[in-house]
Amino acid sequence: MHFLYLFSRQAYGHSLAREALDMALATAAFDQKVSIVFLEDAIYQLLNATDAQSVEAKPHTGVINALPLYDIENIYYLDDDRQHRAISESSLLTHATAITRPALQQLIAAADRVQSF
Repeated sequence: MHFLYLFSRQAYGHSLAREALDMALATAAFDQKVSIVFLEDAIYQLLNATDAQSVEAKPHTGVINALPLYDIENIYYLDDDRQHRAISESSLLTHATAITRPALQQLIAAADRVQSF
């Protein structure tokens, strides 16, 4: 079964982002295929630790960097969102891959379960 998690909010000011990451890790622990897409303001969760400090936010980069260790290797962000927020690709974690809106629609269509946070 393929689970797709769509993150669309910044990680700061609430616990939802951390809880969603924990849910993705738990899903992967049961040998399910997991993909994560960081949309809209959630892209800030992918900032390198030094860049995250520049926006005065505690980064979740430690957990996000550990995702491939739990067989969560499909980590994406919408490139339109990155460009709209004037974030350089070099400021983002290297294991996250840019995708287009049509590619996102294909991911959604191919997933068995879609969760949005």
